[in-house]
Amino acid sequence: MIQSKSLACVTHTYFDDTVITSLNLGGISIYQAVGNMLDPYFGITTAATYFQVVPVSPGLGFYFPAPYQIDSAVLIMPYSGFTYGDSANTTLTQSYQVFEMTDTLGYYSNYFSYSTKPTGQALSNVVTVNLHNLQDSVSVLGVMQHPHMRIRLNNTFLHYIDSTADVKATDPTTFMNTFPGFCVRVADTRQTTTALPYFELDGADAYSQAGVVVYYHTAGAVVPDTLLATYPFNTGYCAHFNSIKRSYGRYPVSNLYNSHSANDSIIALQNQPGAGIDLVVQNIIDSLPKNIVINKAEVQISLLPQGHTDTVFFAPQILYPLGISSSGAYTVADRYPTTSITPLALLDGYPHNFTYNTGSTNIITYTVNIPRELQASISAGQNTLHLHLNGSQNFYAAYRMLAAGGNYSDPHYRAKLFVVYSKLSK
Repeated sequence: MIQSKSLACVTHTYFDDTVITSLNLGGISIYQAVGNMLDPYFGITTAATYFQVVPVSPGLGFYFPAPYQIDSAVLIMPYSGFTYGDSANTTLTQSYQVFEMTDTLGYYSNYFSYSTKPTGQALSNVVTVNLHNLQDSVSVLGVMQHPHMRIRLNNTFLHYIDSTADVKATDPTTFMNTFPGFCVRVADTRQTTTALPYFELDGADAYSQAGVVVYYHTAGAVVPDTLLATYPFNTGYCAHFNSIKRSYGRYPVSNLYNSHSANDSIIALQNQPGAGIDLVVQNIIDSLPKNIVINKAEVQISLLPQGHTDTVFFAPQILYPLGISSSGAYTVADRYPTTSITPLALLDGYPHNFTYNTGSTNIITYTVNIPRELQASISAGQNTLHLHLNGSQNFYAAYRMLAAGGNYSDPHYRAKLFVVYSKLSK
């Protein structure tokens, strides 16, 4: 006989900044947040990107053909197609500036959202960009190219390229040791906006991947020409990371972080770094019959009513669980084998529509299915299940949600573990 039961959850909000922002995995696009966004509930998010570039043919060497004269250089920051926040506002602007890194990056090193690197001279003037217009294609030498932000680099960078280009271009290691890379960040962190754009570092050509386009011409040519050389972000050689800071001390979310309640009624979540959900299910073995097989075990997290209609600071696309033990975080049993994406479909984690009061009230509920993890916990004689719930890593620091915790007043919204089980015949 199949039966079901809802188990109570104890929930809190915690701050999680353990996300690695330097991932370089084949087939997964590298998106970087760059901006300074103000969310009236969650506070300020300040994001910068650090990355390296190499000559267009690393290992083979690149040399400007003599005689040549460099005219200008432009840093290309391809737009990812996604802006979190008030992306529909046609008047929002953000000011950016480019700096040189003064310390190299390790290609096999892990960098986190809290990581940083020292920077030196400014390599550009301050550039103010209309964030809504980032989605528009850009005309370059009369040809429409992939949407991107263009930042003209100054004479400091031009002198650097012109004076030592041939020496540094012979191999990527020499080049990156001499020029560690770029830092692109907001020019003034005191100026905030309500949107956070994302740029893509990797791509297929000079205008869909981050890097430098150098414009030059043949000196003394009878027929004037315009030539270009590229120094792209190359995933085979270049490292990167997204530095992201959350400033929330003066904003309402701080009350959730500092709550001393035994079981919070309201909980919050963002893509890391930021708010995560700490969830504990107690007395599991005591609450369920003996000798059962778990068919379904759904952690159910429901958006608060006001979360349904927020089209500016909207909720995440998916939630992801991690198990928590005395040794730290671990991968839940339902995620294995980790070499396959098939378990992700069973985990679910997506929002679904539920109704009650004869269909008059709609609830958006995220369901995370962990039957194997619950069965393993019971088999091991563990009476408590402890989880952390976070957003995805597709867009660091994007999305946010306010949800009903384990002590929310309306039991229809309240966080719970919904278990469906079958009793074994004797």
